[in-house]
Amino acid sequence: MSKPLITIYMPTHNRVANLQRAVNSVLKQDYSNWELIIVNDGSKDTTKEYLDSLVNSDSRITVFHNESAQGACAARNVAIKAAKGEFITGLDDDDEFTANRLSYFLENWQNEYSSLCTPVTICKGQEKTDHNYFVGSLSLDDLLVVNKVGNQLFCETEKLQAIGGFDADFKAWQDYDTWVRFFKEFGKGLKLPKPTYLQYEEQTELSITRSPNRLIGFKQFLAKHSALLSAKQKNAMRCWEAIIEGRWVPLNLLIRSHKDIYKYSIFHNIKKILGK
Repeated sequence: MSKPLITIYMPTHNRVANLQRAVNSVLKQDYSNWELIIVNDGSKDTTKEYLDSLVNSDSRITVFHNESAQGACAARNVAIKAAKGEFITGLDDDDEFTANRLSYFLENWQNEYSSLCTPVTICKGQEKTDHNYFVGSLSLDDLLVVNKVGNQLFCETEKLQAIGGFDADFKAWQDYDTWVRFFKEFGKGLKLPKPTYLQYEEQTELSITRSPNRLIGFKQFLAKHSALLSAKQKNAMRCWEAIIEGRWVPLNLLIRSHKDIYKYSIFHNIKKILGK
């Protein structure tokens, strides 16, 4: 394959230390024909100074500064609109690429698939765990209970632009909504077997799963995509609602749901029994 330009889009907000780690993982790529577009979403720390120094040192890096925060999705869309690459993928400012991520995608690009993705390595403190789930071909139907893509997709730039990028009105589940719209429009994708993305997770007082925005995002997703769901998939979404709200998932609902929700619901109920 030739050496096409790959766009990497990255929103950032008040996390300059993490941002430096993320940017360094792009600079260390073993594939060099990339452009990195970073949107500084109203940061009040030293992010602007750091980013301006990057632009002066590497012509492949472009920076946009929002005077006030518009939200991660709106920031991503600024970068997606400006992208010049034939291909595009994203990186969150608190995560990292492995050094071979871009070359791995290009080496495995197949025109029969609309997109590629990989498993992630979850990083919690010093512990790193590969999440090698859902590897193989993914259809729209495969996505309608669980986000089997994750938080990043590799695809042709014009296709991500064609669906308008991310829905900035979503409070949560923005990635999931975007991939569903993408697969609906362009067809099946492929999840490769090797993890090439390090996703850092920090423990907070309020669980992300049970945060108010998570529930709002879930309801936005359901309102937008319910027409795509089978009866079993709709029941699975009712299970998700119980999980997000911290309620017991009723067994009579679970047995009428799509199988992809089983392990999430059972694990959630076990945690309820153990008082976690």
